[in-house]
Amino acid sequence: MSRIVVSGYYGFGNLGDEAILATIIQQLGSRAEIVVLSADPARTAVEHGVKAIGRMDMAAFFQELGGANLFLSGGGGLMQDVTGPFSAAYYSGLLSIAQLRGVPTMVFGQGVGPLKSAFNRMLVKATFGRTRVMTVRDQASVDLLTELRLPADRIVLTADPVLCLEPADPGRISQIWAGTGLRSDLPTIGISVRPWHTWFERQFKTFASVISHVASSCGAQVLLLPFQQPGDERITEELRDCLSYRPDAQMPPVAMLNEILSSQEMLGLIGRLDLVVAMRLHAVIMAAAGGVPAVGIAYDPKVAHFAALWNFPVIASVEALEEANQLEETIMGLWRDRHDFRTRMRDASAEIIGRSRLNFDHADRILGLRPEPQRV
Repeated sequence: MSRIVVSGYYGFGNLGDEAILATIIQQLGSRAEIVVLSADPARTAVEHGVKAIGRMDMAAFFQELGGANLFLSGGGGLMQDVTGPFSAAYYSGLLSIAQLRGVPTMVFGQGVGPLKSAFNRMLVKATFGRTRVMTVRDQASVDLLTELRLPADRIVLTADPVLCLEPADPGRISQIWAGTGLRSDLPTIGISVRPWHTWFERQFKTFASVISHVASSCGAQVLLLPFQQPGDERITEELRDCLSYRPDAQMPPVAMLNEILSSQEMLGLIGRLDLVVAMRLHAVIMAAAGGVPAVGIAYDPKVAHFAALWNFPVIASVEALEEANQLEETIMGLWRDRHDFRTRMRDASAEIIGRSRLNFDHADRILGLRPEPQRV
């Protein structure tokens, strides 16, 4: 059996990144041993059923590469210098080590950029240029890699790998739903928010007010979905409290998901919703995978890039949330159109999910499990 070493933002409790890893294991784990670099190897091993090593344990990494047939860098937004100056250097360094060991390398389902530092752009160009293939999840990443003059024949536009994730068993999803205390006969709006430096009181209160008014007007209940734990609980609890202290006529039933779910469980749960409003990228991605209309809050360009694939409406920034009328009309407009929107999503899904599968097709080609396409 082949061995694949995988690097990404794993072991930090971020459900979006854990969903990427879960999808890699679902799609490739039956034909390859998966070894994961993780911030919490013990947790990763238990949750995903794979071998895991410390993401900073270079001795163990070097040893695992000795018997590896492929090193996957990704997926996710690894190569960027917005959340911190060292991310691109760290992940480029891992690619370099694998390449020096003679292991075939692949950039896997990444969203690349922004890269503001000239040094980081140089690193990415050097390490990506030595990979077998670069699969990226949005056109902006293709444009950036083209700007860096990387080989066009090795840049492949795909879609986020999580679109290929299989949800948990429906019986388990029903069990989770029962635990929220929400009714099964009412429509439900899912909300995912995260901490961000441009959340101010005026935006937060406007957002809470609009969600409350929309849900009450539609006869809907609200399910709050923290996507990173620890990380998202405090702001999600604050939103729950704001929604719970509205006037009686504008106070919809509200529940916050307190149970830590697997990626497959969260995907199945989101698939039961009627509408999603989310900052977290993978909340929007799971909505798309489950055929649920969504409104993206573009705190980062990656949210807008993905939303455009499905024609999801987008709130342009966190600052724009204070425009109450526009925010309400955006959400209400999608609510009114949600049934027709689902039909249009079904029509588009085959092509987009097909692009997502290309990530795994290219990994199989490197492993020799799928023939190379014929070149004309």
